[in-house]
Amino acid sequence: MALDLHRKYIEKKQDSAPLAPIKDIINSKYYLDPLELLGERSFDEPREVNESEIGSPVQEFFRDAVVFLTGGTGFMGKVLVEKLLRTCPHIKHIYLLIRSKKGKNVDERLEDIFEDRLFKRLKHEVPKYYHKVSGVAGDCSLPGLGLSVSSRNTLINEVNIIFHGAATVRFDEHIRVAMNINVSGTRELISLARNITNLKVMAHVSTAYSNCNRLHVEEKFYDPIADYEDILKLISSKDDQTLQDMTKEIIGDLPNTYAFTKSLAEDVIRREAQDLPILVFRPTVVIATYREPVRGWIDNVYGPTGLIVGAGTGVLHTYFGDSNMVTDMIPVDMVVNALICSTKETATNEKAEEIPIYTCSSAGQKPIRWIDFIEMNRRHGIYWPTIRAIWYYSFMATNNPYFYALLNFCFHIIPGYLLDTLAVIVGQKPILMKIYKKIDKVRDILAYFSDKEWTFTNDRILALWNTLDSQDKDIFNFDINQLSWEYFSQAHCLGLRVYLVKDDIHTLPAARKKWEKLYIAHIGLLVFIYAFLLYCAWTFTSLFLKLTGFM
Repeated sequence: MALDLHRKYIEKKQDSAPLAPIKDIINSKYYLDPLELLGERSFDEPREVNESEIGSPVQEFFRDAVVFLTGGTGFMGKVLVEKLLRTCPHIKHIYLLIRSKKGKNVDERLEDIFEDRLFKRLKHEVPKYYHKVSGVAGDCSLPGLGLSVSSRNTLINEVNIIFHGAATVRFDEHIRVAMNINVSGTRELISLARNITNLKVMAHVSTAYSNCNRLHVEEKFYDPIADYEDILKLISSKDDQTLQDMTKEIIGDLPNTYAFTKSLAEDVIRREAQDLPILVFRPTVVIATYREPVRGWIDNVYGPTGLIVGAGTGVLHTYFGDSNMVTDMIPVDMVVNALICSTKETATNEKAEEIPIYTCSSAGQKPIRWIDFIEMNRRHGIYWPTIRAIWYYSFMATNNPYFYALLNFCFHIIPGYLLDTLAVIVGQKPILMKIYKKIDKVRDILAYFSDKEWTFTNDRILALWNTLDSQDKDIFNFDINQLSWEYFSQAHCLGLRVYLVKDDIHTLPAARKKWEKLYIAHIGLLVFIYAFLLYCAWTFTSLFLKLTGFM
């Protein structure tokens, strides 16, 4: 496996290095080099780190460490793997729990992970990373994590640090699937951890919204609304349809099966892992990278990302929600840095009498309203249009259901049917109405969060930052007080364009020309609509005056 990764690295070495200057996408109007803005031109030169070289306290904690990571193929997991391999030179090995998927075995899926542009900095700065990472076949939804006897023995004998990040994050996941992965998977990992010979610490990645039926959430355990043993017995005795019909009754005042099962998973930790060196880590809404390894990287369209992408491509023009609400968001690289430092702190702190909970949030120190976040992204993102845009940016959120219904009909349903009809006529596949139906479904799923604001206590994370030395603060930055949403927004839309939409950077000149044409068309449409409305108003006024005898 290591040789295969090395071969891949050699074959793509030219691609992994920073690209040469691209003059045709930088001119007097758009003077910024996009790759420089993203940080792809500021990679350090490769450097061999001598074994005798002493690093920062956090780096030294990971010296000779063998890490076992579940969820390593997911959004946060990939960022965590990249960070550990790049900044902890003396780490011994990382095992990733990976299940076969889409006809690909574990080794093939591991190779696919490192094809992501997220790892370009790692490949350039630490080209020999490949021998420090391996995939282990398994599945968190299966008994014993689906591990073979040999794999289980390897983990028991070698691993000393566990990051448990595997979870199904779909809000509308079937309760059986959510329970098997989020709850049973956690129990199975605790069972494995208890047998590990030299376990230093286990970090369980939860979510700040596991207790979202409370508007003020502290860094402590809360009693769940159900006993996980009872729910596990229930799902083993009922068929899928019956469980689907019972779901609302089962989850009570929690909004979805994700929050419900993450809440139960925390209760599993509280009841079954008291004898283990363990912590619970609760991030809020995790968004794209802030600074490293590049700016604006993300690989999913959950939450705020979907709205920004939809508006930036001219697909989404309205949304139901209060734009003056504050959503607690935190960049993923800051989350990962905080997770790493929290893990080290838990392992080395002998004073802890109870399982520590760390909440990683931003709203207490750097709150931002939806309307401000959207405007910042519009202002900076306008310079980086995508060639895939179908219309110019025009977006309006409202929490008035009647006004939203009108806007949705005018800006989504009418143009959706018209453009889909034109697509059929010219022999293309109609997609807009399918997209808008998905948007409506997502809106219904997120309705619970549209008019609420939560307060998350994050005292432990704030205190942890103050205990770090200057070197660790530089390497593992998660200082919430220094978070700048303006800085984040400068590269956010460009990052979405390059890393998520995967729009080649060389299409920028053509995309900007298309964007200008769409702007002219947009203005023309607005002039036509206003003229039509003015004509209608004048016609009705004239008719009224004639009928009343004033004209």
